[in-house]
Amino acid sequence: MLITPPFRTAMVGNIQALNVLLPAFRAVPEFYVTTLAGRNGESLRAAASKAGGLRVVPGWEALAADAEIDAVVLALPPFLQSPAAVGLTAAGKALFCEKPLAADLAGAQAIVSAVTASGRPAAVNFGFRMIEAFRDFSALVQSGILGAPQFGMVEWLIATRRDPAMSWNWKSDAAQGGGTLNMMTSHVLDYLGWFFGDIQSLRLQTAALVPTRPDAATGQPKPVAADDSSSLLLTLAGQLPVSVTVSTAVSFAQGHRLRFWFEQGLLELANSPTDDFHDGFKLTFHPARNARPDLAHEVRELAALSQLAPCFPGRININRRVAGEFALALAGRPNRMPTLADGLRVQQWLERARQCPA
Repeated sequence: MLITPPFRTAMVGNIQALNVLLPAFRAVPEFYVTTLAGRNGESLRAAASKAGGLRVVPGWEALAADAEIDAVVLALPPFLQSPAAVGLTAAGKALFCEKPLAADLAGAQAIVSAVTASGRPAAVNFGFRMIEAFRDFSALVQSGILGAPQFGMVEWLIATRRDPAMSWNWKSDAAQGGGTLNMMTSHVLDYLGWFFGDIQSLRLQTAALVPTRPDAATGQPKPVAADDSSSLLLTLAGQLPVSVTVSTAVSFAQGHRLRFWFEQGLLELANSPTDDFHDGFKLTFHPARNARPDLAHEVRELAALSQLAPCFPGRININRRVAGEFALALAGRPNRMPTLADGLRVQQWLERARQCPA
């Protein structure tokens, strides 16, 4: 069921997430953001006032019966997103969901079933697909000019949760959707599936480099029940072996780097440590000794933007691009918006990873 713009939009979630999503959606003329919803009323009222007098309601439940809302942007922890998404889509709202869809496969399947029954559009925020360097990487893989892929390595090593004084919250509990596997590796699994196709097998190892964090109420140490570091060994389509290492608590951050070897050389996509993990990606090709003489020129032609300089789009700009694709989807126009099918596929892979022996 299609909606006519402007799309009357509400946002649900914590203020940190809304600080990114609100300016991103307001930059897309098809969206008319009217309402913020969440439990922290004081912070939301301050944000609403700063944004120009938006309405504030206590939670997503208040939006379900509101006939003046067409679409809802969810910025909730995974364990809260599933019930909110099911309730809102049953009330006829279009949905913009965060990743992963839920804290477990059953929650993700419930969202997909509810959206399918409602017929309303829904999408998942896999923002790396909107970065030029990632699009160019995908185009080079799909072109076949590099020959068959041979081996791959992904490393995403940052220190955002290295400080043991950070309070225990949902990010410290895998059952609520916390941990690097849910929060970060879900991105990696999405773009690997986008680049190369299905995952045929996987093995997982996890660790908590910071084993306790202070309870927010008492200050007493509380055991961390989620990984802050994870490693996956994958076999992708065509028996392509790939290793994935992700951490938020290493002592020395190194950023986000993909290296894939093909018959014709090495394709590398990397950024350096930054507060904005969408920033600074640069695509580089290293031809093999026996590569065709004109291959480097062909690569530059296919990936001209990424080859010239690092790309600094920023989280707000990337989310603006995602919002723009969501607007196209709502209007029934061709778009590149990641769908619930993409979100469910990633959730299924996360489930398989947890069930596989190390």
